[in-house]
Amino acid sequence: MNKASRLDELIDGAEELLTNLTDAHDPDIQRLRDRVDEAIGEARRAISRAEEDVTLKLRDLAITVDDYVRDYPWFAVVTGVVVAGAIGFIAGTAASQKRSTHE
Repeated sequence: MNKASRLDELIDGAEELLTNLTDAHDPDIQRLRDRVDEAIGEARRAISRAEEDVTLKLRDLAITVDDYVRDYPWFAVVTGVVVAGAIGFIAGTAASQKRSTHE
């Protein structure tokens, strides 16, 4: 379970508790309920801002890569071939080591 889903679960539990405390007329409970309700709102806004920040950063990265590939297409192709070759070499080496340890 990741942090976001645990936070959502915590918020859901707090909201359920607030719903159950709706009938309580004690001023202390009402103040606590108001504070928890405010904290839930702040948590939801923080999660939303964090998701927006990640989306913006990914979009900026994609734009940067796209600009780079457009400006230097052959260099991008060579880089892709080198990266693919390195991945293939690493995968081949790992497979070879795995076969040799099982024999």
